[in-house]
Amino acid sequence: MRDISYEEQTVMSSNPLARYAHRTRMAVALELVSQHCPQYGTVVDFGSGPGLLLHVLGELRRDIVLIGYDPYMSPVHPEVRYADSMHMIDEASVDVLTAFEVCEHLYAHEVDQLLADALRILKPGAPFIVSVPIMYGLATIPKVMNWMMRQRTLRTEYSLGEILMSVAGVPVTRPENPRITHKGFDFRELRDTIATQLSIERVRHSPASWLPWWLSSQYFIICRKSS
Repeated sequence: MRDISYEEQTVMSSNPLARYAHRTRMAVALELVSQHCPQYGTVVDFGSGPGLLLHVLGELRRDIVLIGYDPYMSPVHPEVRYADSMHMIDEASVDVLTAFEVCEHLYAHEVDQLLADALRILKPGAPFIVSVPIMYGLATIPKVMNWMMRQRTLRTEYSLGEILMSVAGVPVTRPENPRITHKGFDFRELRDTIATQLSIERVRHSPASWLPWWLSSQYFIICRKSS
């Protein structure tokens, strides 16, 4: 398998359709965070990678305190402070918590822990903003093809039957290890899990908010800790 950087897979992808989708997703994420964060507020980005989103956010909103958390990657932007553990973040100290394009790689118990952390660190009424890929509907086909192009292979994780099931919105089995794959991830299950702990305020599709989910590539969930 080719070693491809996160930027090459997303905002700097050689595939113009994938590049557009991810750049739009980034723009939507920045808009939502900036809109919901009060002046001089604190933003924590869970699974922040090298801190690209927080870096761009900091250029737009220089008043915001930027905190990243990612146990697998090192920060590259000096203005972003990284927490060694979510437990190091004080209770009820965060104005906006984000998890962009990361929950699809978590095991079920890790999602539960993230929600528990959200309830602990968010201020009353503060939002938790999540984005995940939509791996069902018509987006399945270009996403599978883009994966094959990146890996320079004619093979795919999906069987033909699984591709047809995914296009129809029928769940397919996820691999045991979610770390390196999106296959079978179902945003609907995540949404239902989040709803057991937090109040979902609204959802938004990307790249076009007015399209139905089965014609979209990303799914945003804006939820809140009860006041």
